[in-house]
Amino acid sequence: MNESQNPAMIQDFLQTSRYDPQPEKVELVQTHASWVFLAGDYVYKIKKPVDFGFLDFSTLAKRSFYCQEELRLNRRLGGDYYLRVENVVKRDGGFFWGGKGTIVDHAVVMRRLPEAFLMRQLLADDLLQEKQLDELVALLGTFYEAAKVFKDGRFGSRDKVRFDVEENFSQTKSFVNNTIMARDYQRIIEFSNDFLKDQHKLFVRRVKEGAVREGHGDLHMEHVCLPPEAPLVYDCIEFNKRFRRLDVVNDIAFLAMDLEENNRFDYAAYFIENCANRLGSLFDAKLLFFYKCYRAYVRGKVLSFLSADAALGEADREQARERAARYFRLATIYACKPPAGITLLAGVSGSGKSYLARAMSSLWGIKWLRSDVVRKELHGLSGQKAAAPFGEGIYSRDQTARTYQLLAEQAAAEVADGKPVIIDASSLKFADRNLIYAAAESSKVPIRLVVCRAPWPVLVKNLQKREADGVDVSDADIKIARRQRFEAPTLDEVEMVSWLEIDTSQDLVEQLYHLVTAL
Repeated sequence: MNESQNPAMIQDFLQTSRYDPQPEKVELVQTHASWVFLAGDYVYKIKKPVDFGFLDFSTLAKRSFYCQEELRLNRRLGGDYYLRVENVVKRDGGFFWGGKGTIVDHAVVMRRLPEAFLMRQLLADDLLQEKQLDELVALLGTFYEAAKVFKDGRFGSRDKVRFDVEENFSQTKSFVNNTIMARDYQRIIEFSNDFLKDQHKLFVRRVKEGAVREGHGDLHMEHVCLPPEAPLVYDCIEFNKRFRRLDVVNDIAFLAMDLEENNRFDYAAYFIENCANRLGSLFDAKLLFFYKCYRAYVRGKVLSFLSADAALGEADREQARERAARYFRLATIYACKPPAGITLLAGVSGSGKSYLARAMSSLWGIKWLRSDVVRKELHGLSGQKAAAPFGEGIYSRDQTARTYQLLAEQAAAEVADGKPVIIDASSLKFADRNLIYAAAESSKVPIRLVVCRAPWPVLVKNLQKREADGVDVSDADIKIARRQRFEAPTLDEVEMVSWLEIDTSQDLVEQLYHLVTAL
C-alpha cells in the first residue's frame, strides 16, 4: 500500500458502516508496526508497510505472510479468539473489509478480549489470584511440551544468546548516565559476560536436551488474559523467528520479571515455583536471573529509544526516560549478588520491614525469620492474637529478650548450613540487636543491619491496612507504634556491623536496588 493512501484507509475504517456487525463506535490504536481498529466485539489489525531490520512488513506479500503467521502462531495459546485473515480491498473509491475489489492489504481479525480479565488489569485491581496463575502454568506447560524443538544450535545456543546480549549493550551505550548509570551498565555487562563464560556447558546441554523450543517470545502481562472459563495468551512474536525460538526459561522469565517490576515478587516466586514443578527438566533455575536481567534490559533499551524520539512530546519522552531507568535498576538487581550471611531488618512497627523481607525471600529464596512468629511460637500462640499494652504480656522486656535469643539460635542454624537468612524484627534496642550480632560472629558470617524508615503518615497507612486485612501475625497498632523509639546505632555498633538505612516509602524495586548496590 502506498503511504499516501494510509489517511484515506484509516478514515474509511473509522466508519462504523464498514463493519458487520456494525459497532457503536470504532477506535484506532497505533503501534510502531500496526494499525489496530477496535470495533465493538472485534479487533482488526493491519500491519504497517515498515522495515525496521528485525521486522520487515515492507511489501504486500510479506504482510500477507506475516498475517497468516500471526493467525497460526497465536491460535496455539489464543484459541478461537483469533478468527481469520481478512483482505483489505479497494472499490468504488474507498476501502472495505473483503468482498470484491482490488486487494491492497490484509488484516488479522480476532475477537476482542475481556479487558477486565487482562492480567495487568487484574493485578492493578488487586484481583489476581493464585488459582489463575495455576491455570496459566498448566496452559504453558502443555504448550511447551508440544512445541517444536530446535537442537541444531541455530537458536538458543550460547553464541546466539551472546549476540543478542552484546547487541543490547552496543545499542544502549549512548544512554549511559542518562537512562542507565555507568556503574550499573558495567555491572550488568560483567554479570552477563561472566555467566556466558562460566555456563557454556549449561547452554550446550539445554540445546542438546531440547529446551530450546518454538515459544511465545513476548510473554508479559499485557499479553495474558485470565477469564473464568480458561486462560489465554496472545500477540506472540510472528515477525522474527529468532525472537520466539528460544530457551523455555527465557520465555517464562519475561513474565516473572514483569510481575517483579510491578512489585509482586511474591506472585513471581509462586509462578516460577509452579513452572519448575510443571516443566520438570525443561526448567533450570540457574538460567532464571540471567534471563530476567536480559528481559529487563531489553525493556530499558526500548524505552530509552522512546525517550529520544523527537516525534514524542517532552512529557512523553520524560516518562519513557523514567520507565527506562526503572527497568535498568531492576536489571541491576538481577545482576548483583544476593545478601550473604545474616540480614537484620529493623525499625518501628509499620515501617515496612515485613514487606521488604517478603520481597527478598521471594526473589532470592532466602529463609525469612520473623520475630512476631517466633514470639508466639514461644508461648504456644501461633496463629492467635496476643495484643497487650506497650511492654507488657508477651511483649515484656524479658519475653522480648527470649524471642531475640531464639531468633539468634535459629539464624545460626541456618547459616551453619551455608544458607543466608533474613531476620525481620523491630530490634529497637542495641541489647536485642547484639544477640543477632553475636550469632553472626560465632558463625563467622557477614551481618548487615538494614534500618527501615518511613514518614509517620506512611507508617499509619501501613498499620491501618494491616488491621483492616486482619491476617497479619503482628499485634502492633498505631498506639504501640507511637511508643516505640529506635535506639540509633552508636559509633561502636557501626564499627561492629555493616549498616544501611532504607526509605520504605519507596516501592520495592527502588528499595531492593538501594539494598544490592550498597552491599
